[in-house]
Amino acid sequence: MIRTILALSLLVSAPLAAQQRIVGGPAPRGEAPAPPAIDNLSDEFDVAASLERWRSHGAVEGWPEMIRTLRIDDGGVLRLEPTVSGWYADFRAPFLFQEVDGDFVATARVRARGTGGELPSVTWSLAGLMVREPRATTAQTWEPRAENWLFATTGIAGRAGQPVLETKTTVNGRSALNLHPVPAGWMELRIVRVRADFLVFYRPDGAAQWTLQERFHRPDLPRTLQVGVNAYSGWDLVPELWNDAAAFNRTVITDRATDLAAEFDYVRFDRPRVPDALRGVRLSDYRVPAAHLVAAFAP
Repeated sequence: MIRTILALSLLVSAPLAAQQRIVGGPAPRGEAPAPPAIDNLSDEFDVAASLERWRSHGAVEGWPEMIRTLRIDDGGVLRLEPTVSGWYADFRAPFLFQEVDGDFVATARVRARGTGGELPSVTWSLAGLMVREPRATTAQTWEPRAENWLFATTGIAGRAGQPVLETKTTVNGRSALNLHPVPAGWMELRIVRVRADFLVFYRPDGAAQWTLQERFHRPDLPRTLQVGVNAYSGWDLVPELWNDAAAFNRTVITDRATDLAAEFDYVRFDRPRVPDALRGVRLSDYRVPAAHLVAAFAP
């Protein structure tokens, strides 16, 4: 404990390049070999066959698909249009994923448009990157208070016409979210996992630098997680189901006008390269300067 506190206090004052002797140090001889590469999971969505590598949360767990449109458009863009849906508490929405073992860096370029305009006209219409604990249950054996996940999405939340970045974490079906105004248009999102810590970065198109938006400490999440893209729209259209997750999850609602055309230019995977100075440090601790985390994981 004393060592960790001392290390964090030194990290605040020392430049990243000079931190090698503050915490950790070079990897000792005999340390376990590096984990296998995961860049083969990356997808530029440049061929229609790309969809075959992604698994749908609905199909895997036996839920009806809340998807109106799913295709790869000319120019190499995955387009996903959801029906009424929402990732909140025990409620669910479309989610396409691949399983990732261990630490990772997942980066996506995302745009949340309306089906007929630059912005969705329906509130709570967002899309982005999601990390979720796999569940062994099916739609038939589902029980509430068991969802565990986190995500970063962009689009329209509760205020029409105001694009936001939404970050949300859910523990045993209890969700906490934050909203941050951002520009409309294409957005790069990045989630970095290092052990139990998850860092969320974003960068609007045209911005020179990444911004560290959120840090989550999730020691409850297992080593192997579902990582991929999600989309949801129209939560406000079904107030009659707000208190009935089971009915919401089992119903595909097509007679309410959602408005989200989620576009994904790419999803890229890599392993994080943790500087010696940050090894053994709890990266979700806000005493670790954001600038050091940006330099390490989103340069």
